[in-house]
Amino acid sequence: MDKNENTLKVILKEIRAKENGPAVDTMDRMGMKYNKNFGVALFDLKIIASKFKPNHKLAQTLRNKNIRETRILAEMIEDDVFVTEELANKIVSNIDTIELAEQTCINLFKNLKFAYNLAIKWIKSDKEFIITSGFILISLIASTDKLKNDIFIESILEASINNSTKESIFIRKSIARALRQIALKNNKFKIMVLETCENIKEKNSPYANLVLEEVVPLINY
Repeated sequence: MDKNENTLKVILKEIRAKENGPAVDTMDRMGMKYNKNFGVALFDLKIIASKFKPNHKLAQTLRNKNIRETRILAEMIEDDVFVTEELANKIVSNIDTIELAEQTCINLFKNLKFAYNLAIKWIKSDKEFIITSGFILISLIASTDKLKNDIFIESILEASINNSTKESIFIRKSIARALRQIALKNNKFKIMVLETCENIKEKNSPYANLVLEEVVPLINY
């Protein structure tokens, strides 16, 4: 057994020690269903991850185990230097819950030097959690970094309009989150977001209304 497999055994032991059945039940009710889930709190997972230096091979081992906790830990421990666009696309294609989308964007995707390119590509996808991950990534970029340029913003706003009528609540909430963060950057972007909201309103869709309700009242002041 190699070193990573031994380390995996240690990590799984720590995970089982923090098992929380009621949390698993709550996640199930919220639609966050995993192949295997011990219900360990994110705070406890961060403590486990803090014991390790960035380790690409260990991250791969954890990811392949296909347990909620190991999948989240994988991106906390991953060494982003070794993450290619191809690997990032593979990781996002396997995301199947909003929690994984959120945690993977926070712990890995936003740190990649090609995060912009990933975000623009993903929001043009036809897969629920790839689109969702794309907009979450955009919101993180907007909150922590300078946005590239008007063309980049226009691409996001166009995709926001196109995806605003999707049935998936996760897509629509991630759009709203991205639009709010963009609007907070400066007055010019705020005006562009409000104009986008007017275009979304013209869709006359009950689904799109959720986007408007979570954006306009919070930035139009």
